Amino acid sequence: MAQSKFNDMAGKFAKGGPPGLGIGLKVMAVIGAAGYGISQSLFTVEGGHRAIMFNRIGGIQQHVMAEGLHFRVPWFQYPIIYDIRSRPRKISSPTGSKDLQMVNISLRVLSRPDS
Repeated sequence: MAQSKFNDMAGKFAKGGPPGLGIGLKVMAVIGAAGYGISQSLFTVEGGHRAIMFNRIGGIQQHVMAEGLHFRVPWFQYPIIYDIRSRPRKISSPTGSKDLQMVNISLRVLSRPDS
C-alpha cells in the first residue's frame, strides 16, 4: 500500500510537475555538492597556532603552515594544529633546610615550542 502511494507521488513529480523541476533539482544538487566540497577543502589556522599537513600517501609533510586560510585535498590530507603560544608552568617542591625546617620552593618556567 505504502509502496504504491510512493510510486504515484513519484510519477506525479516526474511527469506532471512544473516544467524545469527536474533540471532545477539537479542544479541545486550540483551546487550543494560543490559547496560541500569547497567547505571540506578549506581550513583555518588561528593566531598563535601552527599546522602541519598529514597526507595519507606521503605521510607528514615538512612545511609548517602559519595562521590564515589554507587549502587541503579532502579525504587525503588532514591538518594537525599545534598551539605555539608561551605557556607558564609552575613546579613546586617541598624540601628540608639545614636546621630541619620544611621549605616550599617554587619555580616558574616559560616554554614555547619552536615554530
